[in-house]
Amino acid sequence: MKEYEKATSFSQNTLFENCPRTWYMKYIQKIPGIEDLVYAHRGNVVHHCLENYYPDKKMPIPELKQMFNKEWKKFKLDESKLKNKKDETWLMILNGINLDLYVTSTELKIYFPDVVAYIDVVNSRDSIITDWKTSTRSYHNEEEYIKQVKFYAWLYYRKFKELPKYTDVKYLKYSGTKSELGCKPTMEDIKEIESWHHNVREKMQYYIDNPDKLPQFNQDYFFCPYKHLWNLKKDDKNIKSFIITIYGNFFYVEGMDDFLKEHFDNKYSYEKKSAYFIKQKYPNANTTIRLFSKRLKRFPIGFLKDVMQSLHDYAVWKKKTPVIKIVDKKYLDKKILDMPDKLLSGKVLRPYQIKAVESFTRRNKVGILELTTGAGKSLIMTEIVRRLRVKTLVVIDKRELLYQLKDTLETNLGMKVGIVGDGKKDIQDITVATIQTLMRNLNEYKEYLQEVRFLCLDETHKAASKSYYKLGSVMKNTEFRAGFSATAFRDDGNDMMMNAVTGYKLFSLTGQELIDKGYLMKPKINFIFLEIPTQYKKEMEFKSSSGLINSEDEYSMFYPNFIVNNYYRNYKIKTLCDKHKKDKTLILVKQIEHGEKLEEMIPNSLYIYGGTKKTKRDKALEDFKNGDRNVLIATISIFAEGVDIPSLTVIINAAANRGDVKSLQVLGRVLRTKEGKDKAIYYDFMDSYKFFSNASKDRMKIFRKEGHSVEVIKEDPNVLSLCSSCYCMTHTLKDGKCGKCKGDKK
Repeated sequence: MKEYEKATSFSQNTLFENCPRTWYMKYIQKIPGIEDLVYAHRGNVVHHCLENYYPDKKMPIPELKQMFNKEWKKFKLDESKLKNKKDETWLMILNGINLDLYVTSTELKIYFPDVVAYIDVVNSRDSIITDWKTSTRSYHNEEEYIKQVKFYAWLYYRKFKELPKYTDVKYLKYSGTKSELGCKPTMEDIKEIESWHHNVREKMQYYIDNPDKLPQFNQDYFFCPYKHLWNLKKDDKNIKSFIITIYGNFFYVEGMDDFLKEHFDNKYSYEKKSAYFIKQKYPNANTTIRLFSKRLKRFPIGFLKDVMQSLHDYAVWKKKTPVIKIVDKKYLDKKILDMPDKLLSGKVLRPYQIKAVESFTRRNKVGILELTTGAGKSLIMTEIVRRLRVKTLVVIDKRELLYQLKDTLETNLGMKVGIVGDGKKDIQDITVATIQTLMRNLNEYKEYLQEVRFLCLDETHKAASKSYYKLGSVMKNTEFRAGFSATAFRDDGNDMMMNAVTGYKLFSLTGQELIDKGYLMKPKINFIFLEIPTQYKKEMEFKSSSGLINSEDEYSMFYPNFIVNNYYRNYKIKTLCDKHKKDKTLILVKQIEHGEKLEEMIPNSLYIYGGTKKTKRDKALEDFKNGDRNVLIATISIFAEGVDIPSLTVIINAAANRGDVKSLQVLGRVLRTKEGKDKAIYYDFMDSYKFFSNASKDRMKIFRKEGHSVEVIKEDPNVLSLCSSCYCMTHTLKDGKCGKCKGDKK
């Protein structure tokens, strides 16, 4: 008989032995149960604190106590039945510290295609493994815990080809001998545990193939989360049952009444942000986006977890017992990839990176990881690919990232990574592709896309576009979907469309958090307020004011004069470059003409944009990173995302961009640490005219919301003067005359 194909843990195997039906509902049907997790949450608090204390044992006790209080609050334990057990729980942590163990690693993950485990404490020097326990010691759990550490000993032997000299259980409620429980594992123990594991997995597969043979609930199993279902019959009027059927990119729900349909229709629909302006021109236009189909009772796959919770809550509200059955019609590719035991580059994941990885791999199959620029997104992505070991497609939208991600994956995984994009078509078990190439050739790649089991979307805030939604619809057999972004929200209000493709946020990390931890540099953010003379402003308004229709047209008409050709503004950018001539400075613009104008004004600068030939762009980046050229001008669309230049010291954002997403991404370019780098400076403009002023305020607001300090620098309007005839800057005057029009100096 074949074995269950997914990796199982000791706890999953034990649950199966206690009650196969409970195991089937939890792990195969994934039906929500009614569980009191308060003791599990307390265990997490204790484990997290001890993980952070060991192995270096350098965290001061007051700092550890602060962490304990934060964790206790996070799990809302003050609102639980354990609210009076806080001091007792802190004492468990102190008992763990007082053991003064020699520890080489905590939470060591051992993974094989058939089994996974997380060992609390490993002492590789003396070959000892230890497991923390926050429960009360009893005869029943002594037997179970000894079996558990023998299980860990088998995995340790399987991974390191060495039998642990001792396996130890520490009951943290006690001190002294009562806290100690352990054994010396033998090869007979190893063989016995291995046989038990494979026998359990064979039985699991039998019930997967023959669900009608499942025994009834074991009513002696105290911890069953489905006790409310034990005595229910199919026609019981106290049941509210739903059937969820998953077909590819969508799932369908049977059992909803009209109230629920109306609820989901309202919940999963929204107005376009531009609805007001559209309806001004087309009053009868439908500007509502509806992602739930009332007729088909169909939802996008990204809403699955959220809908299940709503169905459960609705049944409880109706004072009925919720029963949710899931039928998954996907055809999963069975291939398990051969992966290394760790990243081959030798890089060790930081604690927050491990948490990000495990927020996806341990608890979820669909969701978004919001990671600020500089958090090591590529490394986190690579580790998830390594742990999942399935056929993977990484989708990006920038050609610059294509080879960068390919190199990262190959270096760390030791295997060939395919490329689809930039004129190349090389499909491998792990492939990096541009969304543009995939969409242009969707029919050609359709068969391959339906074999992919893990879809990884970079810059997932762009997943709201029709291209990503259509791609997701074609990829009918993806089991895992992960979205990555430094800014997991949309400026245009289309967040729900993004969530439909990649689910909801699972993990979030801000730039300020990494600055506080010392992983990123603290930026100095300056907004320059230029008081433009009234006469010059009137001249720019006159040039911009013809043919206006609405605010969008107004913005596009005024942008060339107030931003691109604003001599005061551009000259200030030049003086900033002169001030930082020894620093690596990146200037970001929105329009090609603006970049060309600044390149002409600023000596030894180079401008690149989307239309620049690849060879020239690559050489320009290389010269900027490692050469003598210190000023690079680029369009914001290229450099807001993805391109990493750790030596970058100064950013001048000259684009006057609207939108929080771009602003945070731009700032993130300069925050990376590098040996010898001692500053991170961001310059922007507090533009004073209409919508440009509002955009400037929005940029300042999002920086402050992220915890950064922002300084506004007001420039003296008399420092610069203009030619009265052509309004060019006085630095072009010769002998008091304008070099351009020969007019008088004003």
